[in-house]
Amino acid sequence: MQTRRVFLKAMLVLGAIALPWSLLPTRFGEALKKRLGLPPVELLLPPKIQLNNDFKAESLSRIALDDIFALTDSNMQGRKAGSIGEVRAAEYLSSQLSMLGLKPMGDHETGFTQVFTIPPVLESRVNGRLTFKAGVDNQLRTPSVNLLGALMGEKTEEIILLSAHYDHLGIFEGEVYPGANDNASGVGCVLDVMRRIIREENTPKRTIVLAFWSAEEMGFVGSQAFVHSATFPLHQIQAVLNVDTVGNGMIGDFALWADGDNLAFKTIRQASAEAGTSAQKTSQAGHNSDSISFASAGIPAVTLLARDWLYKNHSVEDNIALLKPEQIQLATEIVYRAVRILAF
Repeated sequence: MQTRRVFLKAMLVLGAIALPWSLLPTRFGEALKKRLGLPPVELLLPPKIQLNNDFKAESLSRIALDDIFALTDSNMQGRKAGSIGEVRAAEYLSSQLSMLGLKPMGDHETGFTQVFTIPPVLESRVNGRLTFKAGVDNQLRTPSVNLLGALMGEKTEEIILLSAHYDHLGIFEGEVYPGANDNASGVGCVLDVMRRIIREENTPKRTIVLAFWSAEEMGFVGSQAFVHSATFPLHQIQAVLNVDTVGNGMIGDFALWADGDNLAFKTIRQASAEAGTSAQKTSQAGHNSDSISFASAGIPAVTLLARDWLYKNHSVEDNIALLKPEQIQLATEIVYRAVRILAF
């Protein structure tokens, strides 16, 4: 009981700091309060934003680099899951999903957000890369959120899932880890794809769900939380196209991670060939991305990434200067073509 009281006090302090900065929908705050056991003190939440066609037009005019600049801003503080920086990144992405007119696909009555909790972690360096390792497991867990929105198709029971993780490493030893390539580039890429599809004003045959996972850097915690407690039936997902660190390396040279030659993998390979790029299955060498959470559940999934993705990965040098706009545009073209094949 004493531990619970300490936890609630700590979270109320965090709420007092974080929530005034956030424009997340009120329902997100309500979900968070439920996860904290409905503390008797009422959290002050900002009013809902009233959206109109001007907001949607502004969002549709944005490009991937706009999203990358927003997510790597110093105010985002490296977007570590469970931090104020993650709250601000979730605020930005939630606003983009809203302005695109997507249908909320998060937890019941919480809009775009799916709330889950993350275990304590410790920072460590492995081969020069900053990484997280599991902390003391009996410590209290921290709230975090995935974000999900849908462009509804003619077949609402068949879904193509387009995803990217939006978290990164945060601040370590006084330095911000921006995570421009890992994975603001993937987030910008999938948003660009969805904007392009919406601008075309053609209803897809299959529903397209756009998902942003958090806590990927802590071991795919967000995507695993979704698979274990999905906000819609998993059997509806026909394929998962996951995008991670696509902004660097030789122009047009991409890698693929997949469990076998599944539907998602074959489609990305076909789309890559049509786009005039190279996307080959490569050795993961102990690395992985959120596609593994779905592959483990028997769902066809693939991750697209730059072949040279490890260069300056998990370092403070993973910033805007590392990115190549042409590479991001080609990644967007590949994913767009794959979605067209699968959903139209």
